[in-house]
Amino acid sequence: MTGEEDVLKRAVAQLQAAEAAVIEARRNLTAVIVAERRAGVPVADLAARTGKTPIDIRNVLSVSGL
Repeated sequence: MTGEEDVLKRAVAQLQAAEAAVIEARRNLTAVIVAERRAGVPVADLAARTGKTPIDIRNVLSVSGL
């Protein structure tokens, strides 16, 4: 295996780890949005606090069954 192949393998591993971290972060954000909404936090407030649009928040809630 050449040095270039090692670099490529490391880069692929790093990308896979980053993708897994993004998936986990999205799951965590979804869980918090759902919990906050169930606690009565308005969609507009959730949007402002997350940097998302109200439509994004409603989509998350819709997919989550709310």
